[in-house]
Amino acid sequence: MDDKEFTALKAHYDAIVPTLATKADIEVLRAEMHKMSAEGYRWMVASMIGMFLGFGGLYFAGNNATKVQQPVAPVVVQAPAAQQAQLPQQALQPIIIYLTPPK
Repeated sequence: MDDKEFTALKAHYDAIVPTLATKADIEVLRAEMHKMSAEGYRWMVASMIGMFLGFGGLYFAGNNATKVQQPVAPVVVQAPAAQQAQLPQQALQPIIIYLTPPK
């Protein structure tokens, strides 16, 4: 090997060696990857819980929407007899109020 080739290889080696990762760099990377893995797991569990609650809500909403409601009899309010005596020429119509059943 010539002096020229040796100097070129040494210069190349001297340029690359400072950029290589050390054991401390690898440990920092490992800790960051572990932290990211734990955060990803946490997000996955939270998403699954949210999806479970969302689909459960859709199921119950759909179930309640398909239930058949029982018809409710209308509430009829008659006008008092004193008002009927004052207006003999008009036939009083009953007032009908529809109320929904309490849930």
